[in-house]
This record gives sequence, structure tokens and C-alpha cells, in this order.
Amino acid sequence: MKRIKKIFMAMLIGLLFPCIVNAASGSINIASSSTVVVGNKVTVTVTISSGTKMGSWQMSLNYDKSYLQLTNSTARDGGTFMIDYAEDPGVLKKTYTFTFKTLKKGSTSVSVGGYLAYAYADLSEISLSSNSKKINIITQAELEASYSKNNNLASLGVEGFTLTPEFNA
Repeated sequence: MKRIKKIFMAMLIGLLFPCIVNAASGSINIASSSTVVVGNKVTVTVTISSGTKMGSWQMSLNYDKSYLQLTNSTARDGGTFMIDYAEDPGVLKKTYTFTFKTLKKGSTSVSVGGYLAYAYADLSEISLSSNSKKINIITQAELEASYSKNNNLASLGVEGFTLTPEFNA
């Protein structure tokens, strides 16, 4: 009977004074140049962050290998799998850098998958949101075609002096 009373009291207290638990949240942000020339390198940064100190996390980078070739990485073993844990007292942010060589013209995107993070204090799961980054790969000829055709000098001057005769484009 005492046990039933205790359960009933706990339920009653829970109804009268509800506990509001705010789950920890964080984000994964992917950043890079939006346009790159075929054959050049592009650097992609992946940053995981949270308002709650993180104790451990994991995620993997997804990309189309027909457009991008990984040449360097600060992730585990120089690859695309990011798994880590924080020393005492945890961390709020961790950034990984990936360098790719662009292989062909077109549009591709980089994203993360299989991501998880846990709070340092109590190992509760941190709710994460993530973005993806679109990369447009163009040819050198397309880049040069976008340059201005106006190569006229608009003005000429020397600070503190007056030109004689006056500049005329």
C-alpha cells in the first residue's frame, strides 16, 4: 500500500508541477566556395556546434566522387568519417577541413550523414540539424567569359596633386 501511495504522489506532483526538459540542440554547418574551376582545389569546412558542451560525436561526409576527389582531410585517418570525443570539460564546437580537386564540369553537393552527438555532462543525445553545400564547377573558358570586357581606365590621379593636362579617358 505504501508503494502505491508513493507512485500516486509522484504522479500527482508530476501533474501539478510538470518538469520541462529542454533537449540539447546543435547544428552541423558545411561551408565552401560556391563556384570553382575544373581542375582547381576547393576547401570544404564542416563545423559541429552546440550550446551544450559536447562529449562525443560522429558523422560522415557525403560527396559525388565523379565530381570531387578528396586530396586532404583533418578527419579521422585523412578520410571522411568524423568521430571524436572531448576531454574534460567538453567542447562547444569542432571544425574539420576537407580539400578536394574538382574533376569535371557540373553541379554537385556535399552533405553529412549518420550524425550523432552526445552531451558531455550526462551523455544525453543532442538534437542536430544540418545543411548541405552546392558547388558549381565551371570551365576556365566559362570563368573568363564572365569577366568584364571594359578595360578602359575610368580615372587617374595622385593624392595632393593636380594633373595637367586633366585626365581624359
